[in-house]
Amino acid sequence: MDRKIFERPWKFRRGRREARRQLRLCIFCLAFFILLVLGAVGYHVTLEPEAFNVPPGSVAVFSSENLPAARIPVDIATIFVSIAAFRDKECITTLESLFKRAKYPLRVFLGISEERFETDVSCINSPEVLNSIGVRRSRTMRWKDLIPFAYDEGSLQKHPNRTPVLHERRDEDIITCLLSADASDAPTSSGESMLSGCQVITRLGHPDDARGPTYGRYITSLFYNNQDYYMVIDSHSRFVPSWDVKMIERARLMPTRGVLSHYPNGYTPEAPDAEINKSDVMCMCKGVILPDNIPKLGARWIAIRGHPVLQGFVAAGYIFGDAQYVRDVPFDPYLPFLFDGEEILYTVRLWTHGWDSYSPATALVYHNYMRVHAPRFFSVITRPGAKEHRELEHQTSIQRVLYFLKRRVLNTTQLIVTDDEAHRRNPAIVREEARFGMGKLRSLADYWEFVELSDAFLKEKDDEGRWKGGEGLCEKAYIS
Repeated sequence: MDRKIFERPWKFRRGRREARRQLRLCIFCLAFFILLVLGAVGYHVTLEPEAFNVPPGSVAVFSSENLPAARIPVDIATIFVSIAAFRDKECITTLESLFKRAKYPLRVFLGISEERFETDVSCINSPEVLNSIGVRRSRTMRWKDLIPFAYDEGSLQKHPNRTPVLHERRDEDIITCLLSADASDAPTSSGESMLSGCQVITRLGHPDDARGPTYGRYITSLFYNNQDYYMVIDSHSRFVPSWDVKMIERARLMPTRGVLSHYPNGYTPEAPDAEINKSDVMCMCKGVILPDNIPKLGARWIAIRGHPVLQGFVAAGYIFGDAQYVRDVPFDPYLPFLFDGEEILYTVRLWTHGWDSYSPATALVYHNYMRVHAPRFFSVITRPGAKEHRELEHQTSIQRVLYFLKRRVLNTTQLIVTDDEAHRRNPAIVREEARFGMGKLRSLADYWEFVELSDAFLKEKDDEGRWKGGEGLCEKAYIS
């Protein structure tokens, strides 16, 4: 057969292969260029092989190396602190401890959601606080000043994800900005945030407008202004000296993307140093299932050690980490009056978005657990004339938790809150589910296995009628 018959096809195929090779080379160069440009403008592109090559039976983990604040020097890094306070007379001493015991107080920025009567003590009425951060001036605002797009239909179309949920009477809130010593009295340009220059920003509302700490934490998140780290604490807390540096250094020891959290060791105003020399701290490594089927976190004491310890849960009284965790998992405004359920819901949202929880395994902050006669927000639910409506809101919040967590009747596949109930009969349950629901990086089923709260571990009840989960994470915490 004539060789020339094959010549042209062979050359054609060789040409095609060469074209494909050059195309692949071009694609590689283009991808490299894009990564280079993104890195130059501050985007953190992380190719995390451990997240994509997961052995069967294990769970994806995500490296902490390329978090936005990971390489910012400790003496330059800024911290935003969120406090939700309900008629708490200790709020003022919490602020005094926060700023006086920080090594770099001018790098600590504070957002407060405060509900109190005019006769109650203000969180910010402290000369010690003002002097420690050099505050001499303030700026007063309303929500329309701070977030005008929430009130303007045209802007609303451009900023749908930044619109806060402001229920009735919110327009009466007074927002006070305590200006840093070097800040200007007003924003210097039309595009500058009203938060610019604010060292402390607090929103004051009437106690009857309270919607609970979960909503308060959402409100304070609106005061966040791109600080490097984000901390959530209760309004009755105390701090160790140089807590700011110590928390950042401890957070950078977490090997995976995570937050520091636990039930802090205790104090009382009468005995502020009662547990200052305690040699162990809490690790959130076990849980129970309440009679209403909402999981509730528990803890065990572990010895203080030189590194954070992996655990299964996040406690709302203390959370600290790279502020990226709040960008990834924003606080949910649709949980009015919720108490039980707040922590487990935020924990699972973080976990399914790729964030782990670690006990700091040392004492950095202290909490007052003995506030027996302190005012509580629960009182606003039972106020005559509002009880029925507010209790309905409360129950809707509980249903939202049960629905997002896909809680089922034990040892069955029957959902406690069905899709039909959530989407058709009570759509309030699923408001903005895409934004405030579960992540897609890890599954709910894997989470219940990880914390040993799946059906396989629920074999007996405790003295309070709660199903007890496994304690495998606690056993690992003891030896880690």
